[in-house]
Amino acid sequence: MSRKSKRAHVTPPARHQKAPAAPFRPTSPERFCAQYHDYTGLQVVHPHAAGIDIGGSLSHFVALEIAPETLEVREFGCDTVDLYALRDYLVRYHVTTIALESTGVYWIPVYDILQDAGLEVCLVNPTHVKNVPGRRKDDKLDCRWLLTLHTFGLLSASFRPSKEWLPLRAIWRVRQQLIQMQADELRRMQKCLDEMNLRVHKIISDLAGVTGTAIIQAILSGERDPAVLAQLRDARCRCSEDELQRALTGHYKPELLFLLKLAYERYQHMRAQIAACDAEIEPLLTSLIPMGDADIAAQLTAARSDTRQTATEVRQHLPAYDLQTYLTLLLHGDATKQPGLGPLLVMGIITEVGTDLSRWATEKHFASYTTTAPKHDISGGKILSKHTQKSQQRVAAAFRQAAATVGRTDTALGAFYRRLSSRIGTGKALVATARKIACQFYRFMRYGQAYAEIGAVAYEERYRQNQLRSLEKRAKTLGYQVIPLAA
Repeated sequence: MSRKSKRAHVTPPARHQKAPAAPFRPTSPERFCAQYHDYTGLQVVHPHAAGIDIGGSLSHFVALEIAPETLEVREFGCDTVDLYALRDYLVRYHVTTIALESTGVYWIPVYDILQDAGLEVCLVNPTHVKNVPGRRKDDKLDCRWLLTLHTFGLLSASFRPSKEWLPLRAIWRVRQQLIQMQADELRRMQKCLDEMNLRVHKIISDLAGVTGTAIIQAILSGERDPAVLAQLRDARCRCSEDELQRALTGHYKPELLFLLKLAYERYQHMRAQIAACDAEIEPLLTSLIPMGDADIAAQLTAARSDTRQTATEVRQHLPAYDLQTYLTLLLHGDATKQPGLGPLLVMGIITEVGTDLSRWATEKHFASYTTTAPKHDISGGKILSKHTQKSQQRVAAAFRQAAATVGRTDTALGAFYRRLSSRIGTGKALVATARKIACQFYRFMRYGQAYAEIGAVAYEERYRQNQLRSLEKRAKTLGYQVIPLAA
C-alpha cells in the first residue's frame, strides 16, 4: 500500500496569473511633512510639481500635492484614454512641471501628451535618481522620490530635440539602420560567391557597383559562361577582361544560387526603402529652411533638379538630391569644410542635437555631452580615474567616425591624430581628435566660426616651435642655455 503525504493539498496558481494588488492609501499629511523636514535648508524650486514613475506597459504612478501638506499617489493605465485622464488630473491641480522617468520607449506618449498640454516635462535618466543605497524600490515610492527631488530642483533634464526635428530624426535613424542591413546582405552575397569560388568581388572594387550588379543579375538569369559574364565589365574597371573571366570560373550549386537570389532581392528592397526615406526627408528639410529669399528657392530647385545617382553616390549612400546644398542653406554655411565631416555625418549630427546648440553653455559642455571628454573622479584633490564615459549616442559615434577619417588625411587634425596615436595609442588619440572636431562643430553652429585649415606641415612646425620654447624655458630655470647644433 502506498504511503500518502499528510500535507494538505494546495492548488498551484494559474500560470502568468498576477496577484491582486493591495489598495494604496495616500500618504498622511504628518508623514508628508516629515518627508520635507528631512530636507531642511533646501529651497523649494518647483512648488507646483509632480512626479511620474513609468511602469512599463502596465500602469503609471503619479505623485503630487493636492492640498497644502497633503500628498496623493494615483495609478493610471497606459491606454490613450488613461493618459488623457492623467493630463486632466494634473491640470486640475494646477501642476506646472513634471519629473518623468525615461523607461524604455513607454515614456514617449506620456511626454508628448503632457507637452502638448503646455506642461513643462523634465525627462530624467533613471540611473540618476536611483543610486541611493538602502532606499526601498517600489513604483509608488519612486514617483514620490521623483516629486521630492524635483520639488527642490535636484534633477537635471535629459536632452530631447524640439518637436520640428523629431520626425526628421526618426526617419534618419531608420535610414541608417537600412544602410547597415544593406551591408549585411552584401556580405551574404559575397559569402555565396565565395562558396561557389566566384571571386568577382576580389577583382572589382565594389560588388554593388555597375559591373558587380550586372554580373549578379546575369548569373541569376541563368548565364554561366565566364567569357559572356566578363563582357559585362564596365569600361572604368581597372581589372582586365581576362582577369575577370578567370575569376568568374566557378563551381555552381543550386542551393547557393537560391540563397544568392534571396540576398540580392533583399538588398534591392532595402535600397528602394532608402530611396523612400530620402523622399520623405526632402520636404522635412525644406520646411526647416527659411524661404524668405528668392535666391534660396532657386538653389533648392537646382539641388533637387537632378535625380540621377552616380555609382559613387550609391556607394556612399547619398540621396538622389544634393544634400550638401540643403545643409548649407539650413546651417547658413558649409559645415563639410571641416575635415572628416561629410554631408551624411553632418545630417546625422543635426538630426540628433538640432541647429540650436545654446543649450550647452560652452564647447566643453558639448564635448562632455558627446562623451569625448574625460570624466575625472577626484577624491582629496587627487584624480583617481579620468576615463571617458561609455555611451551609445549616435552623436558620439559620428564624431568618432569623423576622427577615424581625419587620421588618414594630410591635414592639421590628421597630424594631431598621428602624433597622439604614436604616443598614447590609437584609441585615446581617436577620442581626443573626436573632441577637437566636436568643439569646432560647436563653434561653427553657435558662433558661425568657419574652419581654417593650416595643413600638416604647418602644424608640425608649430608643434616643434612650442616644444623648443618649452625646452628653452626649462633649461633657463636650471641655469643652462639651449644652443642649436651646426648644420
